[in-house]
Parts: sequence; structure tokens; C-alpha cells
Amino acid sequence: MRISTYVIGAPLPDRRFTLLLHGLRGSLDKVPASVGNYLVEHRGRDVGAPPWNPGDEAELHLQERGYLTDLSVEDERLLMVDMAAALHEADLASSPPSFCFVPAYTCNLRCPYCFQPHEMHAGKGSYATIMTRERVDDAFRVIDRFDRPGAVARELGMCPPPQPSAGDSERAAAAPLLGLFGGEPLDETTRDIVEYIVGEARTRGSALWAITNGVQLDLFADLLGPDGLAELQITLDGMPELHDRRRVGPRFRETFHRIVGNIDLALEAGAQVKARINVDSSNVDHVAMLNDLFAERGWLGHPSFSAGAAVVTGEAKHEPLVSHADLVKLTSTFRAEDTNCVNSYEHYAMNTLVRALSSKYPFQRVAHCAAETGLLMFDPRGDLYGCWEEIGLADRRIGHYRGGTLSLDQKAAGAWLSRFPGSIEQCSSCPYALIHTSGCGNHARNDSGTLFAAACEGFQTYFPHTLAESYTEIEQQLLDGPLPTRRHLRRLPLVQVTNGRAGTAEEGALLHVHST
Repeated sequence: MRISTYVIGAPLPDRRFTLLLHGLRGSLDKVPASVGNYLVEHRGRDVGAPPWNPGDEAELHLQERGYLTDLSVEDERLLMVDMAAALHEADLASSPPSFCFVPAYTCNLRCPYCFQPHEMHAGKGSYATIMTRERVDDAFRVIDRFDRPGAVARELGMCPPPQPSAGDSERAAAAPLLGLFGGEPLDETTRDIVEYIVGEARTRGSALWAITNGVQLDLFADLLGPDGLAELQITLDGMPELHDRRRVGPRFRETFHRIVGNIDLALEAGAQVKARINVDSSNVDHVAMLNDLFAERGWLGHPSFSAGAAVVTGEAKHEPLVSHADLVKLTSTFRAEDTNCVNSYEHYAMNTLVRALSSKYPFQRVAHCAAETGLLMFDPRGDLYGCWEEIGLADRRIGHYRGGTLSLDQKAAGAWLSRFPGSIEQCSSCPYALIHTSGCGNHARNDSGTLFAAACEGFQTYFPHTLAESYTEIEQQLLDGPLPTRRHLRRLPLVQVTNGRAGTAEEGALLHVHST
């Protein structure tokens, strides 16, 4: 008998207990620290001198839950690959494609850390093209044809024809949420074409999301709201002086107050707004200041507002990098004081816990993002891209659309839809593979030259910490009062506890928190 390769241990804050999560089986258990430490330290190895008596109830329980296994390392790895493949096939068959318009490559800002090239934002050469109404009509003809679960995978021969069912019919009838990206999709040069896109979307019952710098959002005031520009991601990188050095353009030298005013405008119009903070060493100290600012303005308590921080990645020109783990450590201090706060990468742990505690298999999908189930980004020149970090790079095109006809590059598009943890060797033996789902494909390709590599980005370092903190938050709410309410999770389910009340077992006893 050996310890499973897929054991994850999260020491709880009081250090008496460890939360165990099985990265393949989905089991979740609260155990004495001595048991948890032993399993994690000897992960993948034969059981030697464990802190329990061989054959006793604790050992039988650990076997039943999958932490101890009779499977060989290779057999367990193959089981992981099979499970990931099953989830991947379900993803491809059930996920509708995502659609996004790129009205222009130009941008009214020149943020020094941006991953996109200067000539793109300056509109040099073919990057000067603004999307026309004819291009928009072509794109909508594609959208009308492919707005069905699994449509892109089937076009590539990677998914069988759907079996009709009531559930599929209902899902197919739902209007897609369409996207806007750039460059900068919302500035004075794109006003007319964006209004046309919104109008065409409305005739189909669709609304739009946009990733925008928010500098000229006021020009689109009449289009803001649930039936138009419904969801916006807008960046604020620090307090005014620092932000205005980072988020700056040829005609916009001071952007902070313009953006703040436009966020108020969007919220008043009923749009959902997510503020994003791009973090490196030059502004990491401003994350806490922005958290306070958001609270002072009443945004953090607003039902249509959320805020997230993310590290600036290695492709861009920037100050020295801040690690994902360090950023999580920082934002976790905010959450300890108030659940309405700036977050970063804590959602992996909370989402996994909520599913596990709801008696569901916690690993529902293996697609890391829409690019891996079918993202179609329509650029103004008639080219198609499958990843927004690769937009405008001709060698990364996945096809083109012209005359209402979609032409996909089998190799380029198929590679994106073939990427999942079971197709990446290093992921197949990783306890975190079904949680982090191999990380960003674009980052993996830039780092290793292939999509079929992992982009771990410190996940193994910070996930156990966030898992322990999230569990402690849920447990404390259950013991002390009403269930917590979080905007991104709505309502946490009641934890099912057997063999004792959560948090009351004495050291040495095995406390079984949940069965899945």
C-alpha cells in the first residue's frame, strides 16, 4: 500500500489539524496535523511508519477516501489521464463557443508594461484598420451559425454530433454574451462601430462585455447597461500620482480621475464593473490603498462591483515581478477583515470547497479558459484568433472569416482545443492538475515553445494556504452564525459533518468532514 500521488494537504491556522483534499477523487477531510503532515511528506511513496496503527479505523478510512491506495504510481496516473479526458470531452461537447469583437488595434494609452506592441496601439500599417459594418455582419453570420454547444469542436472533427435533449435545447436558445477587446475597444474612433455591434447584439437578445481602460467610457454612456455594454473590466493601478505614470497616453496624461468618474457612470447605468489592478513591485503597496479607496467610495458594497488584482506577467516590460503567492498573501489579509475586498487568486480554493461541501465532485471542468473550448475573436482585418493575449500576431491566427464563412486552421485551432491536463505529461502526475487545469496556455507557449506544457506560476505554493483560509472562513461562519454571503458565490452550502462536530475533535482522532 502506498500514499496517493494526488494528496493535497492544507495546514489549518491553529496547526492542530490539516485539511486533506484528494486531487483526483475529490475527497475532503479534516485530520490531525500528524496524519496530514505524514501523508503530504510521503506523497507517492509506500506507507512506512505512519502515525496510526496499521489496520485500525483511521487507516481504513484513509483507504476508503483514496489517500492510501493499492494502485501503482503508473496505474493511478493513467486513472488521472482518463478522468481528465472524460472531463475534457464533456467540456468540448457542452460548452458554447465564446465570441469577441476587436473593433480596432489602436489604443489611446501607452501603458509601459503592456504586452501588446507599440506599433499596434499607434495604428501603424495594417493595425490602422477599424472594423467595418460589413465585417461585423460577417462575424454575426458566423455567430448565428456557431452559437451551439460544441460547435467549434464539431467543426474541427473533435466532437460527435449532439444528442437532442430538452436541456440542450434550452441551452442553445440562450443568447450568447459577446465581448469587446482591443487595443482599446471603447474610444472615440470606435464609437460608431461599437454602437452598430450593440444594436446587432440587441436584436439577438445579447449583451456585451468589454475589457477597457475606461478613459473615454463617457462617450458610450447611452450604450451602458444590462442590454448593452453590460459587463466591464476597467484597470486602476494605484493612487492618482502612481496610476497616472502607468496608465498614460499621448492625449491623456492624467487618467485616474477620468476613470474613477466613468466607473461611477457605469454603475449608475446598471453595468457590472470589475476593477483590475495590474501588480508589479512598483505598485504592490498601492493595492491596500485602492482597497480602502474602493470601500470609501461605496463600491465594495455595491452589488454590481468587484475588484481583483493580478500580477503583471513576464511578456511585458515592467518593474520586477511580484509572485502570485506574495499577491495572494496580501489580498488574504484584506479578506480576513472583510469579505468585500480586492481579491486575487483565492477563487480556486473557494470554488473547489463550495462544490465539495455541496456533495458534488469538485473538479467540474479542465478547460483553463474559453480558448480551450472554442473562443472566436474577430479582428478588423478578417482574421480569427483564439486567445486575447495573441491577438494581432499573424503567426498565432487560428483562421479567418470572410463573406460570413468561417475558415479554421485545423492545426492551430485544434491545438487549443486539444490542450487539457491529461495531454500534458507533467500535469498528469500533479495533485493540482484538475484544479489549476494546467494554467494559461499562452504563458506556457511563451515559456516553453509549446501549448502542451504547464504554466504553474506558483500555484502549488499558494493553493494550500488559500484552501486552509477558505475552509476556516466557512467553518467559522457555520459555528458562529449565518452562512457567509459572497458576491461571486452567492451562498455557501451547509457543510455535512459526521463523526463529531466540525472543529471539536481531539488531537489523534480522525475527523471526517465530508464524503464525495
